[in-house]
Amino acid sequence: MQYTTATTIRCLSLSLAGFAAWVGAADIKVACVGNSITAGMGIASNQAYPAKLDSILGTGYAVTNHGNSGKTMIRAVNDAYWKQPQFGDAISSSPGIVIIELGTNDSKDYIWPNYKQDFKRDYRAMVDTFRNLSSKPEVWICLQPRANNPSWGMLDAVIEKQVNPLIQQVAMEAGIPLVDLRTGMNGHPEWFQSDSVHPNAAGAKGMASIIGTLLKRPTITVAMDASLEGGLHAPQGFGFQWYRNDTLLAGETGQSLKPKARGSYKVSVKVEANTQSRLVSRPTLIVAGMEVRTPKHRLLRVGPSGRLELSGSGALQVRLSGPGGREVDPLGKSTGGAQSANGSGDAP
Repeated sequence: MQYTTATTIRCLSLSLAGFAAWVGAADIKVACVGNSITAGMGIASNQAYPAKLDSILGTGYAVTNHGNSGKTMIRAVNDAYWKQPQFGDAISSSPGIVIIELGTNDSKDYIWPNYKQDFKRDYRAMVDTFRNLSSKPEVWICLQPRANNPSWGMLDAVIEKQVNPLIQQVAMEAGIPLVDLRTGMNGHPEWFQSDSVHPNAAGAKGMASIIGTLLKRPTITVAMDASLEGGLHAPQGFGFQWYRNDTLLAGETGQSLKPKARGSYKVSVKVEANTQSRLVSRPTLIVAGMEVRTPKHRLLRVGPSGRLELSGSGALQVRLSGPGGREVDPLGKSTGGAQSANGSGDAP
């Protein structure tokens, strides 16, 4: 029995811990890139948010701190993060996830008026620099928390009304996750040191909790929408933006999408009503009516024998839907359920 390319192949993730035990996979490396807020100025290194994030994420992750105090995203400035050894260290760490927290120092009154036109361009360039590494990390970026210290030339109004809106634009245009640290840390004056800029130990812990909670949320999954005859449907959220081949699809902001061309589709979802935090689905490949969905930190490929293979760290289940909704294995035989790559069934 044969099936056409309209057959749907669905790849679902098993637990990361279970898969790591299966293949002995290494920890996912999380590189925290940022300024003094990341570095942990004024508190012990083991109290900085990356150290707390490492504890929150637990087994399967290894978090490293690449923060450098006083550094900017704008690279024309002498104190640009781009020029620091921590930037090179973050790159050479071969991360699986990168978290960028930069922009507070860019807001200073002797920097922002002269270089603000470069901020968004340089931010997107750093995002793309990390995304293009051989380790192909997920890049997460953060809205800057409240920071107000006029003696340092730093006014929170600039961060709120100019810096953060540009960071949000980068997240939307690049189709990457956004962590709303500003809203998450607002209402907690007790989380800040007396300089009104740097988190204290409690604030760093709270910051790590905000980021860690988002990182540990289930991967957003795009489903096939039968009512759209092959359309795609995002899970429940408070705002949507669709992408094809990592390019924003202007005007496609509904929960469902009817693909108009072959390509790799994904959706950014605003996951909370009261924050700007967003998560992004795994790409869904549409080729001649076939859907291939790859879960978080997984790479699916066709091997030399023509069979599907799993490359890198991750877990895989394959489900094929035959005529009449019957489940079949890759050879067309009827099955009682999903075939998985962990040894059950005949899945490739």
